Amino acid sequence: MPAANVFTIAPGAPFLQTFAAALLEGRVVDGYSSSLGPLEIAEATIYVPTRRAARALADEFSRAVNRPAILLPRILPLGALEETETGLFFDEGTLERTYEPGLPEAMGEIARRMRLAGLILTWARALSHAIVSVDAQGKYECDSRESFLVAATAADAWHLSGELANLIDELIIEDVAWERLDPLVLPEFDPYWRITLNFLNIAIGQWPRILAESNLADKARRQVALIEAQIRHLQDGTPSGPVIATGSTGTNRATARLLAAIARAPRGAVVLPGLDLDLDDRAWAMIAGDPGQNIEASFTHPQAALSRLLGVLQVNREVVVSLGEAAPNLAMRGTFVSEALRPAESTSEWIAYRGSVDADELDAALQGVSLIEAADEREEALALAVAMRHVLETPCETAALVTPDRNLARRVRAEFLRWGVDAEDSAGEPLSTSPIGALARLAIACAASKMAAPDLAALLAHPLLRLGLSREEIARRAGLLEIGLLRSASAAGCLAERIAGEPSALIAAAREEANSPFAHPAKKRISPEEWEDLHDLLVRLGAQFAPLLNLRGKLTLDRWVAAHRDTIAAIAGSEDDRSEGEEALDALFDELMQPPPDHMTFDAESYGLFFAAVAREIILRDAPRAHPRLQILGLIEARLIDADVMLLGGLDETVWPPQARTDAFLNRPMRAALGLTPPERKLGQTAHDFAQAMGKGKMILSRARKRDGAPVVTSRFLQRLAALGGEAWQACRQRGDYYLRLARAIDQSAPVAPPSDRPLPKPPVELRPKRLSVTQIETLRRDPYALYAEKILRLKELDPLGGALGVGEFGGAIHAALARFADGHPVGPLPPDAREKLRALFREVLTVQLQDADFAALKWPRLEKTIDFYLGFEARRRDKIKTIKTEAEGELDFGLADGSDFKLTARADRIELNGDGTVTLVDYKTGTPPGLKEVEVGFAPQLTLEAAMATRDAFNLGWHINTIDALYLKLGGTRGGEEKPVDFAKANFMDVAEDQYRGLIALLNQFRDPVTAYPPRPFPKFAKRTNAYDHLARVQEWGRGGEDEGSGE
Repeated sequence: MPAANVFTIAPGAPFLQTFAAALLEGRVVDGYSSSLGPLEIAEATIYVPTRRAARALADEFSRAVNRPAILLPRILPLGALEETETGLFFDEGTLERTYEPGLPEAMGEIARRMRLAGLILTWARALSHAIVSVDAQGKYECDSRESFLVAATAADAWHLSGELANLIDELIIEDVAWERLDPLVLPEFDPYWRITLNFLNIAIGQWPRILAESNLADKARRQVALIEAQIRHLQDGTPSGPVIATGSTGTNRATARLLAAIARAPRGAVVLPGLDLDLDDRAWAMIAGDPGQNIEASFTHPQAALSRLLGVLQVNREVVVSLGEAAPNLAMRGTFVSEALRPAESTSEWIAYRGSVDADELDAALQGVSLIEAADEREEALALAVAMRHVLETPCETAALVTPDRNLARRVRAEFLRWGVDAEDSAGEPLSTSPIGALARLAIACAASKMAAPDLAALLAHPLLRLGLSREEIARRAGLLEIGLLRSASAAGCLAERIAGEPSALIAAAREEANSPFAHPAKKRISPEEWEDLHDLLVRLGAQFAPLLNLRGKLTLDRWVAAHRDTIAAIAGSEDDRSEGEEALDALFDELMQPPPDHMTFDAESYGLFFAAVAREIILRDAPRAHPRLQILGLIEARLIDADVMLLGGLDETVWPPQARTDAFLNRPMRAALGLTPPERKLGQTAHDFAQAMGKGKMILSRARKRDGAPVVTSRFLQRLAALGGEAWQACRQRGDYYLRLARAIDQSAPVAPPSDRPLPKPPVELRPKRLSVTQIETLRRDPYALYAEKILRLKELDPLGGALGVGEFGGAIHAALARFADGHPVGPLPPDAREKLRALFREVLTVQLQDADFAALKWPRLEKTIDFYLGFEARRRDKIKTIKTEAEGELDFGLADGSDFKLTARADRIELNGDGTVTLVDYKTGTPPGLKEVEVGFAPQLTLEAAMATRDAFNLGWHINTIDALYLKLGGTRGGEEKPVDFAKANFMDVAEDQYRGLIALLNQFRDPVTAYPPRPFPKFAKRTNAYDHLARVQEWGRGGEDEGSGE
């Protein structure tokens, strides 16, 4: 057997630069150096782990070869085998044409996932009920009362198909026969594992037949075949030029076998990243394990993958040649990191190491290392962003943030916006969150909700929406539509049919609402021309959304995709230069148009979930605004990449290293029985990534004490370094504090302003209102600032999107129904069909709300009780009532001390004129009526002021009034309602009414004084818990704890 040609480059040496120099100096492959001619140099084939590394190596060759022009060696990324836990990393390139022209084509990834999702759905639907037990033979007992929830939707099946695809690939790559799955369930396993294995036998058993019928192959199977062909040709000596694999750790069987063939090829070589040549033999043996000595292999050690690879290469560590040399301080740091991360069983060697190392040497080794320990992930991201921004102050200096935490990467990019810079993120952006992807999701969401107002408002706000108009015009009309239609009762429920069929009727109903005295002022300001623009907008929406809105029920995927694509083409703007996202969306639509399994059908909602799940896995790499000297890299992408300043972020347990996670189908003993590597392999890979990165010159490490609001444990890597580093490691913390201070100072450039005082606006007298309703008088008493904001600043809270009834609107609808009933039967006994009539009125005023299943199921039964209660109330009072006035409007004019006139208005819910000359004021309350104490002291003056107005003939009752009494009629609750008479213990109702009328005049005179302010919440005990103007009054800033939480009795 030929001798293996194996090298390594220490972490402290720049990997690609060192490799390129050694190769061109003839130290890697005999007879291959820069002295060769251009064509001979180009004969070499070099494999690197990633495409990013391939580009970086090409740049290194360009710099290393001192020629005006060169032909580069063929540099090929090994692909994706080490980029995921199971995927095969191999770029077919020219190998297919050279070695295996007859291989079946690989099935497209989306088509493959669709087929697997179909198998999953078939299995799940066969088990339509929940499994409650499994016997020893694997037979199920099901509960017909519960549904089987695994893969209940196509989106669920899509997610699970990814796990299944990974398992199939892993079995192929690790050369495990599928038939070995069958006998896996041993007596010691829970019988429920039979459910999983029965599914795997069905899915994996059918998968080869599906591939054969399609004349296609798994991509992993095809790539393994290409690797095997490459291995045969390397062994035959077919390649004439050098073949070199550099930077790979050979973490799976297929790649390791390829590296072994390259290492023993006549002109082959393998260059390993960071093989530890200094670790003592005893510790090295612990990494590989020794079954004879009952020592298990350590998969979590940084050298675990390289240790297994050397076994495949049949090479002893001692014969591996080191290329290049690290600077003395970086070599010392590499030794320190190696010692810190040595196998746990050998950490007793730390004492000897610390005794052999001078403190000054250790300080020098860690001189370029800083440790940021932030309070939380926000502070961590800001500190990292500040550090990277600091790098840009030095010309030509570069920085790279390496982190497996995508949330941290996004936070850092967001912080960069402070300085108007961006960094390339190697993880890219999911298609689903790109501008065009978001528009596609919003479009299908509108279709699924039948254009419910919130979804339609979100769609209209999207910057890519055009509808044949300019973006500026869309924005103008969208704002008008939201005010005029989407925040009105006309928009309640689903708008799709009305937009598509009768947009004129919809606009007419909205215009009628705008003419109501209770309409929002902004709605009243919409001009006739603007209403026409809104009608045109609805017509455009109906026409351009027709492809999606015309689909009904469960349909095949291609029907939904075709309609979705047509709708996006219609509603989006047409740009000459198409973005990467638009190209990717078109490609995705093409893929999804392929015939799916026959039984996969979708309604609009399930299609929307499925589309979002698929689009989330399509990654866009375009970063046109990225700064050329800043990068954000994942662990895979960072391999072999150098930067002047390397930042390692997210160094906490479960982040870096990640939590060991088993797959969805096989537990640890099953994986071991099949010969698959345990989940801890990923921890060893991330440990190697950490050790390699620590060899860079200037390092900034970061972690957060809390993530998502919960304390987290420091990464085991940092714990090891801290335990061994002692005072030298404390110095790293102190250097990291510099960036924390900058981060904390950047948002505190000015002293924190003290909390503001309670606002006391004093508007000019001529702006103060001279007309108020009795309910507004209550606001003036409880919270003058709220009245100031509404009447003087003319600010009013918008209605909710979709016309959802708030407390006031719901009460108004009930009031309207009762008023119409009483107006229809003002005197005499109630008719026999009174309940049917009142029930019909309730259903009429709540027509839209009753379309909501929750309202119909939960609220309507209580309203039925309210109907019965109200009819009983009416029946008891009819004997003494002469007539009833409903929604009676009253006005009372009087003069104030400054000579101005004031008008007090009221709308009484119900005034009963009784045969004995008395009058009863009834106020309906669908909420909680005020307490008697609130009424008596004047904080709920509606009924008392209405009584004072009635005695002054403000309601034009035409009735000689002897006396007036009042009651609140609570509507709702478990009993349907309750009568609450306003009977004071020590005072007569009319006396209180007159006192409060006089008090009102005094209060109004006070507010005609220019020095009188409109304070917020002057009486906290009687203030409402919240109102729409609290944020404007900055209540949370000046209010003391508990001061403004009081309420009435």
